Amino acid sequence: MANLQTVFAEAVKLERDISRFLKVSTYPDYDDLSGLDIDFSDGEQLLLLDELWRVADKLADVQECIAYLSRPVTETSRLRKGTAGKYRTAKGHFYDCSSNIEALVTDEYHAVPYWTRTTVEHDGEDYYLVGYKGLPMNGLRVRVRSTT
Repeated sequence: MANLQTVFAEAVKLERDISRFLKVSTYPDYDDLSGLDIDFSDGEQLLLLDELWRVADKLADVQECIAYLSRPVTETSRLRKGTAGKYRTAKGHFYDCSSNIEALVTDEYHAVPYWTRTTVEHDGEDYYLVGYKGLPMNGLRVRVRSTT
């Protein structure tokens, strides 16, 4: 039986292939396939274009996820609310609306606390984690990964 690290290593290899496919497709340059030479009077090419655009869009999401998991964790700390009302880590990483965050959470489905990726939003009174609105932000354990 394969273990999780073996599967992750295969995912990292896959990410390289996805990156190559996306580059050839021009998807990273245009967020679609509009950089390709297409005969718009050919119905078969239009079908291929539409389907490959769907594939490229999904693969870009997969690539981002694998790339994220491949980046090293540069900080693990607890959030504190700053004077401006935003939450920050000990090293000064701030979170506000639409910020991506990796947090240690608990829920009724898992027997142990676990790390999850979500975003931060504001409800008019305070910030919260999307999907974990009842979880207090102040004191929340978070991780920050390298940006490169």
